[in-house]
Amino acid sequence: MAKERVKSGILDQAHVVGCKGEYTVVLNGMDWNGEPLVLSSSRKPYEARIFKSLDGAIAELLRIGLTEASIKITAKSDND
Repeated sequence: MAKERVKSGILDQAHVVGCKGEYTVVLNGMDWNGEPLVLSSSRKPYEARIFKSLDGAIAELLRIGLTEASIKITAKSDND
Protein backbone atom coordinates (compact mmCIF):
# COMPACT_ATOMS: atom_id res chain seq x y z
CA MET A 1 0.00 0.00 0.00
CA ALA A 2 2.81 2.45 0.85
CA LYS A 3 4.51 1.75 -2.47
CA GLU A 4 1.36 2.81 -4.37
CA ARG A 5 1.14 6.02 -2.32
CA VAL A 6 4.75 6.83 -3.19
CA LYS A 7 4.14 6.18 -6.90
CA SER A 8 1.06 8.42 -6.91
CA GLY A 9 2.92 11.22 -5.12
CA ILE A 10 0.78 11.16 -1.97
CA LEU A 11 3.75 10.09 0.16
CA ASP A 12 7.20 11.58 -0.35
CA GLN A 13 8.91 11.64 3.07
CA ALA A 14 9.18 9.60 6.25
CA HIS A 15 10.82 9.70 9.67
CA VAL A 16 12.77 6.84 11.19
CA VAL A 17 12.28 7.09 14.96
CA GLY A 18 13.57 4.96 17.81
CA CYS A 19 16.54 3.66 19.71
CA LYS A 20 19.02 0.86 19.09
CA GLY A 21 17.17 -2.25 17.97
CA GLU A 22 13.71 -0.64 17.99
CA TYR A 23 13.23 1.66 15.00
CA THR A 24 9.87 2.47 13.43
CA VAL A 25 9.03 4.38 10.26
CA VAL A 26 6.51 7.22 10.63
CA LEU A 27 4.96 8.39 7.36
CA ASN A 28 4.99 12.18 6.91
CA GLY A 29 1.68 13.97 6.57
CA MET A 30 -0.48 10.88 6.95
CA ASP A 31 -2.87 10.45 9.88
CA TRP A 32 -5.51 7.93 10.84
CA ASN A 33 -7.99 9.04 13.50
CA GLY A 34 -5.55 11.71 14.66
CA GLU A 35 -2.60 9.31 14.99
CA PRO A 36 0.39 9.35 12.62
CA LEU A 37 0.59 6.36 10.29
CA VAL A 38 3.55 4.02 10.65
CA LEU A 39 4.92 1.40 8.31
CA SER A 40 3.57 -2.08 9.06
CA SER A 41 3.95 -5.54 7.59
CA SER A 42 1.31 -7.31 5.55
CA ARG A 43 1.16 -10.10 8.16
CA LYS A 44 0.42 -7.67 11.02
CA PRO A 45 -1.20 -4.65 9.36
CA TYR A 46 -2.36 -3.07 12.63
CA GLU A 47 1.03 -3.13 14.38
CA ALA A 48 4.02 -0.90 13.70
CA ARG A 49 6.86 -2.75 12.04
CA ILE A 50 9.93 -2.71 14.29
CA PHE A 51 13.35 -2.65 12.63
CA LYS A 52 16.44 -3.87 14.47
CA SER A 53 18.74 -1.50 12.58
CA LEU A 54 18.68 1.85 10.84
CA ASP A 55 20.01 0.10 7.74
CA GLY A 56 16.97 -2.16 7.65
CA ALA A 57 14.55 0.73 8.00
CA ILE A 58 16.28 2.78 5.30
CA ALA A 59 16.47 -0.24 2.98
CA GLU A 60 12.71 -0.69 3.33
CA LEU A 61 12.12 2.99 2.52
CA LEU A 62 14.25 2.62 -0.61
CA ARG A 63 12.35 -0.55 -1.56
CA ILE A 64 9.02 1.29 -1.52
CA GLY A 65 10.51 4.17 -3.50
CA LEU A 66 11.12 6.89 -0.93
CA THR A 67 14.29 8.94 -1.30
CA GLU A 68 13.88 11.38 1.62
CA ALA A 69 13.83 10.48 5.30
CA SER A 70 14.85 12.01 8.59
CA ILE A 71 16.20 10.07 11.54
CA LYS A 72 15.40 10.76 15.19
CA ILE A 73 17.27 8.62 17.70
CA THR A 74 15.61 8.52 21.10
CA ALA A 75 16.87 7.28 24.44
CA LYS A 76 15.40 4.10 25.86
CA SER A 77 13.17 4.79 28.83
CA ASP A 78 14.10 3.37 32.22
CA ASN A 79 10.87 1.33 32.28
CA ASP A 80 12.00 -0.90 29.38
